[in-house]
Amino acid sequence: MTAIAQYTLAEIPAEKLYVRTFALAHNGIDRDNECFDEALLADFARTLPGKGLFIKHPTGWDGDSGPGKGRWFGAKLERMSLDEARALLREPGLKFPPGVETGVVLMADAYLVRTTGNADLLDEIDAGVVGDVSIGFTYKDSERVVDVNGIELNIWRLTSPGEASEGSLVWLGAQPGARAIKHANRTEDRTMPTEEQYQAEKSARTTAETKATALQAELDQAKPSHDIVLGLRKALGDNAALIDKPDDLAASVKAAAVYRDELIDTIVKQERQLGLCDDDDESVAAAKAIYAGDPLTRLQGRAKRLEAQATKGGRMPPSGAHRGQEPAPTGEFAENPAFG
Repeated sequence: MTAIAQYTLAEIPAEKLYVRTFALAHNGIDRDNECFDEALLADFARTLPGKGLFIKHPTGWDGDSGPGKGRWFGAKLERMSLDEARALLREPGLKFPPGVETGVVLMADAYLVRTTGNADLLDEIDAGVVGDVSIGFTYKDSERVVDVNGIELNIWRLTSPGEASEGSLVWLGAQPGARAIKHANRTEDRTMPTEEQYQAEKSARTTAETKATALQAELDQAKPSHDIVLGLRKALGDNAALIDKPDDLAASVKAAAVYRDELIDTIVKQERQLGLCDDDDESVAAAKAIYAGDPLTRLQGRAKRLEAQATKGGRMPPSGAHRGQEPAPTGEFAENPAFG
């Protein structure tokens, strides 16, 4: 039901569906003296699901121009001995190309919807009256088959790449034994479930998908925080271990803030002593605001230069000088070695 649900446009109860497995093609020699290369059969298995099941080939000279009666929803290649292939296909005289030691059969699953109009058809398939099938396909090239002595035979091998375009019910297909299978080698997971089982499986899948969506949303929401932590670890460098000790990190941040404020107070105090800043509250507040956004290393350099100047005596240039914003000093300041 999961495979079929990929192609239905509405939820169809299991009891409304008719499912049958067909041996649609193989690597034996067909009635046209042609055979499929194994790689081409693999292309068919890959491209058949989703294609239509028709009553007769749409591309034939008397093809059915209407819509398909069913849809292929699964296909795979099954390997077996040549005798096993002949038995499965009910073709004891089936011949294989020289050098081929393994039978390869394209087993394909198709579904039809049980309707009043096709009830007879489905009964006829079950009865074995209708059931021969033929595959519609494209292929790249054909080559002559040679025997063990290198002699070309009147047999052509069709080669890949190619594509399965459809599969049809016919009166007799080119491939001997291509037909509906009475019983396939099914495993438990390929057995058609009841409607209750299907709904239970669907509910479980929905729950799993919901959990997966919620988990992805949580991861997406957490990503910015994760990126912040990574950036913080990089910035802290050798002190990155503080991230795992939030109390110690908070204490370090507070201590740094106190040190920064004290450093700005020291700078402004030195500027007042050197006459670079007035003593009124408004001037002091303005001076502190100037340094509020400076990096700590710049503040430390400024404080060091002011301290050196205070030790030597004299006046410093206006506070913007360390930013390289004012013109070269003149007058008595021009001879001061502090200005270089």
